[in-house]
Amino acid sequence: MENSFYKWKQLGAGVFHIQDLFSDYMYLVAGEEKAALIDTGMGFPGLRQLVERLTDKQVIVLNTHGHLDHIGGNDEFDCIYLHPDDLTVYVEHGMESYRSGVIRAMARELGVELSEEIMQALVCDRLKRQLVSENPEKLENNAACVKVRRRPELVALPAQINLGGRELEVLHTPGHTKGSVCFYDRKNEILFSGDTVCSMGVMLNFPESVPVGEFMKSIDFLQEKTGKCERICPGHHKVPLDDSYFRKYLDCGELVLTHPEQGVAEESACGEFFRLHYEDVSLTYVR
Repeated sequence: MENSFYKWKQLGAGVFHIQDLFSDYMYLVAGEEKAALIDTGMGFPGLRQLVERLTDKQVIVLNTHGHLDHIGGNDEFDCIYLHPDDLTVYVEHGMESYRSGVIRAMARELGVELSEEIMQALVCDRLKRQLVSENPEKLENNAACVKVRRRPELVALPAQINLGGRELEVLHTPGHTKGSVCFYDRKNEILFSGDTVCSMGVMLNFPESVPVGEFMKSIDFLQEKTGKCERICPGHHKVPLDDSYFRKYLDCGELVLTHPEQGVAEESACGEFFRLHYEDVSLTYVR
């Protein structure tokens, strides 16, 4: 099913996969008492309305990390959990000055054409997104004309999130960012991995990333905590994955450590970096 900015499907009992126009993934996980929205994408209009169609439970937001394509819809919700190590990047990626340049560059790279009204909604706060959703032709492009809503308080992540009959274990996995986390539904053997484990590639070239060797420790930690995990739900690309991707990233990381010169230079909206491919995954890094 879909609307103008989102499409979604049910993956299993109480689990929905939501994809926005930039192919950012979110997961709605419902328990008996509450529901968790894992990440909020880039911030296209209508996310809260969609979530309220899929569940009547109280919704909390669990951020896997603080990058702009995972926190964009946060300010439509009241309770946001984030690892404290990602607070600095969260603040930077929520700033209009940062979002404006990066989102425009990403739209060009993806070949997605957006009206200036929708671009303003992505860059600015919840109130602007609501105005776009309700009456896009009347949106004022001047940010000074719109009162900025106070952003919700961030709550530091506990070791477990209890949704009522369904628990999500919080696993701190530094790599893509220092505060990256995964959420493990042990009862149903589903790992929500954010950008820690994806097909195609994991980017470790940001100032807020950790070195490749530290990322490999996080993958080892995930293997230890999850055992054989047949359903890994990542933040981008192919879904679901299986636990063979743990081995692939360990092998890819070992290649980067021993032969960094084999990486190919690239440049994108994310800056300049090197990428080393292994099977159907890759790691980016600086050297």
